[in-house]
Amino acid sequence: MMNKKVGISVLTAAITLGTAGSVFAATSGSTATSQSNLNNVIGIQKAEAIALQKVSGGTVESIELDRERGQLYYEVDVDRPQAADVDVHINALNGKVIRTVTDDNDDNEATNRDQQNVNTANLKVKTNEQAAQIAKAQVSGTVTGIERDEEDGRIQYEVDLRITGGEATVEIDAATGKVTTVDKDFDNDDDDNDND
Repeated sequence: MMNKKVGISVLTAAITLGTAGSVFAATSGSTATSQSNLNNVIGIQKAEAIALQKVSGGTVESIELDRERGQLYYEVDVDRPQAADVDVHINALNGKVIRTVTDDNDDNEATNRDQQNVNTANLKVKTNEQAAQIAKAQVSGTVTGIERDEEDGRIQYEVDLRITGGEATVEIDAATGKVTTVDKDFDNDDDDNDND
């Protein structure tokens, strides 16, 4: 009876390891394909221009590169004063607008309050493109998302990048243009590696 239990445990472990190896091999192949697609994207700056052309009178709050059903697209969050925000989904490879979605998150009052408390004239970093350039100088990779946060009278950019073997997030103080945090997460790690 004991030998039978040990045999079943060994067989289960072998199947589990075999399956994990297959999943790893499949994931590794798709990572190479994903990296190839990332080299062909239109870029953050063009996605921002397309979104602002589609939704006039707004400012870009964040841009994120996503994948849905195998299709890469940029989700551009456009903040409009005195109106509902709009999320613009743009095909990342050809620049066509996939859809626009009215954002029902009613954060305009909080955003307006924050903007009144922030003096943007003296900022070193004023655009998403400037933030992306600073992040890419710090970490070699492809920008997959940018978010501009305003809190307690300070503006900070959070830039997400796809790097070799994983992802990185770079936080930048807009007033000084200095990188405040670099967080790297590698695909084969279970936990984050800060500042390496």
